[in-house]
Amino acid sequence: MIFRDQHERSLLPKGFVAVALLTSICISASLMFSREVEIFGLQAYKTNGDLMRRILILACFIIYFLRLLMTLFVFFRRKMYWIEAIIIANLLPWVFPYVAYIGGNNKHAIGEIEVIGILLFFFGSYLNTASEYSRHTWKRKEENQGHLYIQGLFRYARHVNYLGDLILFTGLVMVAHQFVLLIIPFSMGGIFVLILIPLKERYLRNKYGREFEEYAVGTKRLIPMIY
Repeated sequence: MIFRDQHERSLLPKGFVAVALLTSICISASLMFSREVEIFGLQAYKTNGDLMRRILILACFIIYFLRLLMTLFVFFRRKMYWIEAIIIANLLPWVFPYVAYIGGNNKHAIGEIEVIGILLFFFGSYLNTASEYSRHTWKRKEENQGHLYIQGLFRYARHVNYLGDLILFTGLVMVAHQFVLLIIPFSMGGIFVLILIPLKERYLRNKYGREFEEYAVGTKRLIPMIY
């Protein structure tokens, strides 16, 4: 991600990301529910696992997509560069068909693991969306312009919205009940810790200076009281 103090609607690159993810969800739905599946001229294997599991997986995909639309077109105030959009559109959309195929072939009935997964999915979605919404509404007030938002859920971790993503994707893995898919939240965590968080903190430090330094002293980066 390119963190610069440039505000622009960037409708075309944001729309590109949205279309890429919507296409990914449509492909995933075809894998899980179509009788015969042909993708890009190639015959694909249709999943035949537990029906309720497939419904839950698709519902999670749709909820995530709706949240992404809100994030991109409402909360995301800075400029999105085309290079960012291309990278996201070439990484994230592969996740859903992978989950759909691996999880959609699980024939076991829904149980406690899946229920916990659904709760984690919604809790992670809440952390991400509620934190972004509260920051968005605070930033719109004229008296807060030029200041760092450190209230709400951001009192507990400087990047609590990233934590929300990790929790919701962990929940999605539990709904699929195929633990090989844990590679997804683990990979995301690595990207957050090694790339995105350092880049964003450098940007915040340069923009807010002492205000950010004082905030950083009293809060953890990602996981409250731990890291």
